[in-house]
Amino acid sequence: MRDRKLKSTTLFVRAIASVLAVVVLAFAVSVAAQDSPRIGLKIRTLTTELRKQNNLPEATKGALVTAVTAGSPAQEKGIVAGDVIVEAGGKKVDKAQAVAKSIAAGSAAGNVSFKLMNSKGEHRDVTVPISKKPAAGSSPIVPGPR
Repeated sequence: MRDRKLKSTTLFVRAIASVLAVVVLAFAVSVAAQDSPRIGLKIRTLTTELRKQNNLPEATKGALVTAVTAGSPAQEKGIVAGDVIVEAGGKKVDKAQAVAKSIAAGSAAGNVSFKLMNSKGEHRDVTVPISKKPAAGSSPIVPGPR
């Protein structure tokens, strides 16, 4: 009987510890996200499948813009879902993580420069200001052109 009580107490303590660990981790991620630089983009590394879905040339490398936050610095600079970021901060981009690093590096300067390619293959340069917090009252996503 004592063994059973000890096991149930141990399980209970482990469950509480697990819940506390999850709460602390969620809080830490939430606090970090509030301080991270933001420009209002959701991006994905451009894969073969995404290239086909968006009718992009096979040689295209970069990060596909999948969504733009309404009222964000990115939207104000004309970036739309479907654009491909081929350079960020003056460096060629082959993964979405490279764009995130460029945004983080550009936060000290207050902006980040991109070379974008649209679905027609046209290139343009854009400099986007970086803010620490999302714009108050902004809608989460603006649909891109079809």
